[in-house]
Amino acid sequence: MKIVVPCTEPDLKGNVASKLGSADHVLIVDTDDMSFEILDGPHNASGPGSGVTIISLAVSHEAQALLVGYVAPHIVNAMKGKSIEIVTGIKGNVREAVYSYLDKCEGRQDFPESDLKVDAPSERELWNAAFRKGVRQFYQILPKLAGVIMLLGLFRGFVSEKTLFSLFSGSVLQDSIVGAALGSVLVGNPVNSYVIGDSLLRAGVKEAGVISLMMAWVTVGLIQLPVEVSALGTRFALLRNLCGFVMAVLMSLLVTNWGGLF
Repeated sequence: MKIVVPCTEPDLKGNVASKLGSADHVLIVDTDDMSFEILDGPHNASGPGSGVTIISLAVSHEAQALLVGYVAPHIVNAMKGKSIEIVTGIKGNVREAVYSYLDKCEGRQDFPESDLKVDAPSERELWNAAFRKGVRQFYQILPKLAGVIMLLGLFRGFVSEKTLFSLFSGSVLQDSIVGAALGSVLVGNPVNSYVIGDSLLRAGVKEAGVISLMMAWVTVGLIQLPVEVSALGTRFALLRNLCGFVMAVLMSLLVTNWGGLF
């Protein structure tokens, strides 16, 4: 049997990592003779995808189990019935963890998940780990965030309000799409959207463009997309922004055409 254990040291004396993303090393232990292969753990900059990377690594090496301190419950549930079992709540060094797992597996094909847990991390430990990870991610994206702010300032300096007003034609559908597009670029404090929305209405822009602009302003952000990708992952960031853009257009059309019915 092969067991994957993310850990702090490149040997069996190292402690089992509290989370997949915090592992410095990954051991693939062959329980037949307790030999093991050493792999590098995910870098801290890997973000939320680091856990998935280790699980994929375990599956590719045909491991039967993965031992770790904590994994999000939805990931554990998603892997139930698959070729690999994720066992959480594990502490201590790698050798003890592997032997403990084998003792519980001996003579049984199936057993409750609670039997596998060993000294689950306390709530305080989980909060501390989450806080440290949040601070580390913020520190990593800080340079990109500064670049986003400067880029936004340049955009506002080169694009005048007169130019913005000229983009709206009066067509409900076109104004909704244009408004959502502008809101996706003109990011900033949500309060600013009310000021810009009022200025557009006073300039004669129809409600459709203003509504979609204000919604996209607070839900979509193309300029800060690289920062969001770095922090949350490419797939999530793109899907979230796309859904925000579509919803801004749809809600603008709904309120403009049928708002009087409510």
